[in-house]
Amino acid sequence: MLTLTLMNHSFEIPCEEDDKSRLIEAATLLEDKLDQLPELKGESKVLMVALNLCYDHLQLLEDTKQYTQRVEEQANTAIQQISGR
Repeated sequence: MLTLTLMNHSFEIPCEEDDKSRLIEAATLLEDKLDQLPELKGESKVLMVALNLCYDHLQLLEDTKQYTQRVEEQANTAIQQISGR
């Protein structure tokens, strides 16, 4: 069990021991993102941070997809060159 405090609210999070450090890292990132929006308060602040984090997540997924496609293309080109095609 891990206790985290975010925006003056404590949360008891059931988790494996191996996951605690990652959850603490995630909470720290969230707090940092919340601190970047001092002009917003409460729910508006949380929703804006959630939207930004989701956008970043989708961008990383797209970047990963494009990178994977490039690597696959390079691997296929290398295989064709090695096989003499």
